[in-house]
Order: sequence, then structure tokens, then C-alpha cells
Amino acid sequence: MYPRSWERLENSVKLNDMALLLDQATILYSRSEEDAKRFEDCKKRMFQNLNNDSFVYGKALECMDKALEIYRSMIFEEKLYRVRSEADCIHRCLSQAVAFMNHTYTESAIYSENQAYKGEDENRIYSCPGMKIVPDGFFTNARKILEANEAAVLKKTIFALLKTTRTFILERKPKGASSKDAEGIDYKGLANWYQELSLTWRRLRYFCQNNMVEKAYTDASYLQEEFFYIAKDYKVEELNLLDSFDKDNLSLLADRANQLEKIIKAILKDHGVKINSYSSVEEFIGGINLHSRIFPKEKRLGRKIWLKRFLHKKECRNPQQAQRRKKHCSSCR
Repeated sequence: MYPRSWERLENSVKLNDMALLLDQATILYSRSEEDAKRFEDCKKRMFQNLNNDSFVYGKALECMDKALEIYRSMIFEEKLYRVRSEADCIHRCLSQAVAFMNHTYTESAIYSENQAYKGEDENRIYSCPGMKIVPDGFFTNARKILEANEAAVLKKTIFALLKTTRTFILERKPKGASSKDAEGIDYKGLANWYQELSLTWRRLRYFCQNNMVEKAYTDASYLQEEFFYIAKDYKVEELNLLDSFDKDNLSLLADRANQLEKIIKAILKDHGVKINSYSSVEEFIGGINLHSRIFPKEKRLGRKIWLKRFLHKKECRNPQQAQRRKKHCSSCR
């Protein structure tokens, strides 16, 4: 007997909460025929989700993120019992991710082929017969978790599992996912991001030309961090800047920064987005004055705030990203 609310059953449909209860449950009593039909509809939709390549890929990435979050705290643990507990949590997330990529599910960590494939039907909570394709060394490393008697060994083993499982998932990204992801992207937002970061590019070029190593590295790292964000927010390919850093030859870094800037401009051009540019501060101010004659005061407020940021000595990040990271400077809050 396992009573279940409709709210929790909907979570099972979305593969967020014990899919097993929809898959193998038998209705002993229903208040009405409509309730029974509703239950069967939940079950049908859950299997539709399991058979949807894009859906299970997204769920696998969610599990991977959870595993990485736990790992961030585990690496600082020294007590064996704590590391063992977190290692099991991580491996359960990874097992679920691998199961989703096989269009199935598991409710527990899977440590061996025997556990996965030879479990009894009534013990489906501890097995996963549909997990046919797994990352390299998945079961070998999983068994090492059970054999390890030292925290350091467990941490090393979990790192290996995280690395291979992440590769396994990313290599199986559904075809056509990129084109679907691109739908609805606000490329004007990307243009705004570039316009605010253009100063960083100019500053980086100056630092490289004048062999200012520390400042060049700082701004290059700043740009690299921003590239990570636009790769996620605007589905832009991950741009690699810092591999070009050489403290004895900063021209390599400057050249690479220029190449990446051209890539961003090309993306905006391909999507018909114009980049606002001004040859001088006076020209920019003139544009603001023209704008003020066309639009009423209340519609100009955002532009005035943007002007304040433009003229401020410290460069602010993209407003939305800055709010998320809480890194506005004091003058621009």
C-alpha cells in the first residue's frame, strides 16, 4: 500500500519523483472511473517523456548538476563516513543520469552488472535492466566505491565517474537540439552584452600591447567567465580564450581575443542585429538627446540609467547577469 497525491504523481510524470510508482503500481481502489483514467494518463505521459530524446537528455544534465554540487562539498570532507555517504548520493545521481540516457529509470545507485540486470521484478527499486549502455569503466569504478577504505581513494574514484559520465552524456546530445535551442533567443540581449563588454576587449588589447601581464590576465579571465555565461544563455559555442595566454608573449592572447570578438560580431550580423557604435562620447550624447526628443520622459528612464553606466569609471557586467551574481558596483546599484 502506497498512498500518493496527484501532485506527487505529476512529479513522477516529469521523472522528478519515483517513476517506479507509476510504472509498476496496481490500483487497488479508485474513487471514480475518472480517477483511474487520470492515473493511466499519468503513466502514459511518463513513458512519453522517457521516450523523448530531448527530455531525457535534459533530465540527465540535471542529475549531473546535482552530482557536481554534492562533489563540491565532498572534496573538503575528511571523515570517511561522510565521504562514503556523499559518494553514494553522487553515484545515485550518475546512475539516474545514465538510466535516463537509456530511456529508463533507476531509484538507487547501481554498483554492478549483476545488480543492474539480474534483479528480481519485485526489487526493481534496486535494479535497472534497461541500462544497456554505460560510460567507460562505469561498473569498475562503481565497485571501487564499495571496496575503498580511505576518503582519498573514494574522492579519486568519484572524480573518475563524474568525468566519464559527463562525457557519456554530452556525446549523446540529441540531433537537432541546437536548432531547437536557438528558437526564441534574444540576440539583442547578446548585442547589449557585447556593447557593455567591448571596453574589456579594448582594455585587454592595450594591456597586451604594453606587456602588462597581471592586468591582461585579469581581464582575459573576466572575458573567459563571460564566455561561459553566453554559451549557456545564448547557445553560443564555448569560446576558448585563456589557452592562448603566455606571459612571455601576450600578442597571442590579443590575437585570440580579436578572433573571438569577430565571432561574436558575425553571430549578431547573421541574425540581423545591429551593434550600436559611436566614434566619440559627444556622438553618443547626441544620440541620447535625439532619443529624448522622440520619446517621453518615462520611456527614457532606462536609457538614462544606461548612460550613467556608460560614463562610470568602472565597467558593469550585463545588468541581468550582474543582478544574478550580485556584482554591481556601488555607483550603479
